[in-house]
Amino acid sequence: MKNSIFKFFKILFGLILILVATGCATSLQSNTHENMVFIPEGPFTMGFEIENDNEWGDLDEDPVHEVFLSSYWMDKYEVTSFNFAEFLNSHKNSAERFIEITPSVTVEFVDGKYQSRAGLENFPVNRVSWYGADAYCQWKGQRLPTEAEWEKAARGTDQRIFPWGNEFPDNERVTFRRKFSQMGFEVMEPVNSMKKGVSPYGLHHMAGNVWEWVADWFDGGVYEGHEQKDPKGPETGISRVLRGGNWYYKAYYMRTTYRFNERPDQFNIWQGFRCARSSDR
Repeated sequence: MKNSIFKFFKILFGLILILVATGCATSLQSNTHENMVFIPEGPFTMGFEIENDNEWGDLDEDPVHEVFLSSYWMDKYEVTSFNFAEFLNSHKNSAERFIEITPSVTVEFVDGKYQSRAGLENFPVNRVSWYGADAYCQWKGQRLPTEAEWEKAARGTDQRIFPWGNEFPDNERVTFRRKFSQMGFEVMEPVNSMKKGVSPYGLHHMAGNVWEWVADWFDGGVYEGHEQKDPKGPETGISRVLRGGNWYYKAYYMRTTYRFNERPDQFNIWQGFRCARSSDR
């Protein structure tokens, strides 16, 4: 009798270990709310003072202004090739509008199915259009972050120049000055890597890896007539905003306030994204 009970609990314990191990291995790939970070409501300073000793800053980052944001959730990591491939397989008829598959993309199309390239499952998806980023977030019951939400999540409330602080970038904090022609996919890092470079709220790769699409249309003068609470940017435009720099760009473009833009239907090797959701959901 005692041996039977011992064997039962031994088998049960083994099954529990398997379930735990499986859950750990797929936690990034499942992309549940557990991989989102809560950003509390409150004000933060947006923009960059362009009159400075480094001569950093562009006119579209000025004037510096205070913005009040309601609380929200933000993905801790950039969307991975694994998760985006899953989405593409559910939207095959629209996939060509969402991503352009080339040899330099972390997703591939094999035997009629989209999949991560081997070994790149937890690398950021790249060469995604704004439409692809927007559709994916909606598919997850989420949305793209606004430009203001992205900046607060990247810099916090202490006006830091880079997500980790004001120290100059290096390759322990951020993918920095790497060339795809020389390194291939090693220009990028797994989305949960480089802990020394996380933002004040613990978000990874808010600088480097891939430029990240946000919801807003781009307008170089939008800060002049800025909304003070939960700004959503212009109602229309030609291009959409991207934030955070990529693996190749120099420090200037890694700044938490730098604003890049591209037409929403364009595909570039360095385009990726992460999602957000409002806290009342």
